Amino acid sequence: MLPDIPESLLGILHEIGEVGGEQAYLVGGSVRDLLLKRPTFDIDIVVEGDAIRLAEEMQKRWNGTLQEHQQFGTATVTPANPSQPKVDFVTARCETYQNPGTLPKVERGTITEDLQRRDFSINALAMRLDSTNFGAVIDKTDGLDDLKTGTVRVLHNQSYTDDPTRIFRACRYAGRYNFHIADVDMLLIAEAIPLLAQLSGERIRNEIDRVLLEDNAPPIVQELAQFGVYEAIFPGWEILPAFLYDFQTAQQAISWASKHIIDEDFEPNILRWIALFGMSKSQEEQIYQIEALCFRLVLEHQLRRIGHDTQVLKQENTHKKTVRSVFEKLGLALSKSASVEYYNGKWCIVDAENRLTYVYNNRKIFKVQTPLTAYRQLLPILDSLTETTSPSKIYQRLKPFPLEALVLAYSDINLSQVQRKNVGDYLCTLRKIQPLITGDDLIQWGEKPGKTFETILWNLFSAQLDNKINSKSEANSYFQQLKEAANLNEYR
Repeated sequence: MLPDIPESLLGILHEIGEVGGEQAYLVGGSVRDLLLKRPTFDIDIVVEGDAIRLAEEMQKRWNGTLQEHQQFGTATVTPANPSQPKVDFVTARCETYQNPGTLPKVERGTITEDLQRRDFSINALAMRLDSTNFGAVIDKTDGLDDLKTGTVRVLHNQSYTDDPTRIFRACRYAGRYNFHIADVDMLLIAEAIPLLAQLSGERIRNEIDRVLLEDNAPPIVQELAQFGVYEAIFPGWEILPAFLYDFQTAQQAISWASKHIIDEDFEPNILRWIALFGMSKSQEEQIYQIEALCFRLVLEHQLRRIGHDTQVLKQENTHKKTVRSVFEKLGLALSKSASVEYYNGKWCIVDAENRLTYVYNNRKIFKVQTPLTAYRQLLPILDSLTETTSPSKIYQRLKPFPLEALVLAYSDINLSQVQRKNVGDYLCTLRKIQPLITGDDLIQWGEKPGKTFETILWNLFSAQLDNKINSKSEANSYFQQLKEAANLNEYR
């Protein structure tokens, strides 16, 4: 079967076939998407033999750049012509899994072995590139039939236990192409769900990141929830019913930011994760759980030290019981239901009864700080701002929050018009205003740095925001009034 190959890609594949001959194959998602007549962006070439040598030859032909990974037998070529896609070259390999959930042992192999190591039949397809057989599809696992019937199916019964991240990918492909997961796979997934708890936070986070980038993310997220994926990753983690609305709001916010938040540090993925954790005011008490999940999944966070127990614990080796005793001796009594789990080389303590999350390591106790809780913390602040709140007060209350949370609030139609207007005023106007007066100006006016220095600077900037001063001369006059008032209060 000859896939319908776009002209822009056809020439590249013919060139690779001319050089690589019978040893070079287009594989995986590239073939799948061509057969489905969908755009394909990842050009993956598997080579029986030396993939790096072929990549070096193509780099010369295309006058491009080459990135090699000798230890993996892979290379990427980026052609000099910007209209041509980059191409990944991989040496054909076979894989064996020593234990469930662990990374596989990789060795060189044949194209057949390379296809059989893949996750799903629809991804285990290859297309020949040699001139004699160009366009012929190699299908060793009935992938073509599964494409016709819209079926997502693994290649063997141990596939999900070998690599539980395939559970995410099964749901992702089903959601992306409007396919269904094979009945047998549904049972295999159910058996493999408990193994998700053994995966590293980075591997889980990377898979969820890919889900959230899908155009059809909400139903994929919900199908994963029906399998019990989130509860297996972290007990008590639920996807809220409002996720569809929250995700749509996040996407609208990202679209708005792409046009209005320019040349600034803005991370769209933070908005998607905030939506996944939930934006509802009724869930404000779950902030502790978001903190725990950010630590578990290695999402953006910092650990703020709040104490240590060098006086109460001398031994370096700790386990669940000693961690609990440390908290008790420090007066941070945990509820009986508090969980103590070892993640990322540290102990994570989640006390749902007291709505607290701690991290414990090397006789030190930390609290988790993350921008992913910022939206929940922003909501009560917005409730305190009214239609008559001064611009300086709006600036002062909103400045500590990350842009992502503020952009999300501006797009959230569940908030009042006044709340959204206040956020919009800050995002579009107030935060861009530069102070008329700097510390150097104050020093020139005779003010010495000290405890009141910053207060005076803020009072001047506050007056500027509230349109009470509009020039340095007006600021100087206002400064003199502040000094006179301060002297009078001191005299009294």
